[in-house]
Amino acid sequence: MRSIVDFASEDVSLDRAAILRSQGVPDEAELSENFEKIYIKATELFRELAESKGIIAGITTSRFEEVFRGEGLNEKRNPVEEIYRNSSYLALFAVTLGPVLSSRVTELFNAGDYAPGYMLDSVSSYAADKLAYLAAEHLEAELAGGEAPAVSCRVLSYSPGYCGWHISGQKKLFEALYPEEIGITLNESCLMTPIKSVSGVLIAGPGEIHEFVNSYPFCNTCAARSCIERMRSL
Repeated sequence: MRSIVDFASEDVSLDRAAILRSQGVPDEAELSENFEKIYIKATELFRELAESKGIIAGITTSRFEEVFRGEGLNEKRNPVEEIYRNSSYLALFAVTLGPVLSSRVTELFNAGDYAPGYMLDSVSSYAADKLAYLAAEHLEAELAGGEAPAVSCRVLSYSPGYCGWHISGQKKLFEALYPEEIGITLNESCLMTPIKSVSGVLIAGPGEIHEFVNSYPFCNTCAARSCIERMRSL
């Protein structure tokens, strides 16, 4: 299976509290009227400028093993390897919000409009991560053949740069997936353009395969800690 998916901006739900929390704003904080206006404007720009799309391609376990191995720089023990070996289906994916939105963030910063630029950057980062969730939901629906996905089958995304999968893994991932087809490219530092893009693997299987204790050595230096919330969602 290989498919290109267009996501409507309306499908990307924005969690205001989560976006502000990413900026260090507590949930109970009282915000100024100007701050609220900046947030509303950022969400409006997102809806107007985002060109959300993704590419998803199934991959065999043996082929993914080559992709995951990459340049041999992964942590010796990591949850991704333990999870994918117990999966029922694997698919590489890449999603993006498109070049226009990323360019507007850069334009705002270059013009010295730091508050609007920072807010639009935060909204866009949250939305890009949300696209990865939508890609997982899309695959769940595909695997269910149009029926409601079985409770026992859950799809979660994992990306190079997290959970012991070295960022250099992007190179083999791009060679296998070819996300240039939807306008995503990779530079020498393994950073994607447009910057508001996410790539990785979608792992399908019983919910329990995604559960692990985040006590790996690299967990101490992880700022995201998104695995905790993801496991709660199971």
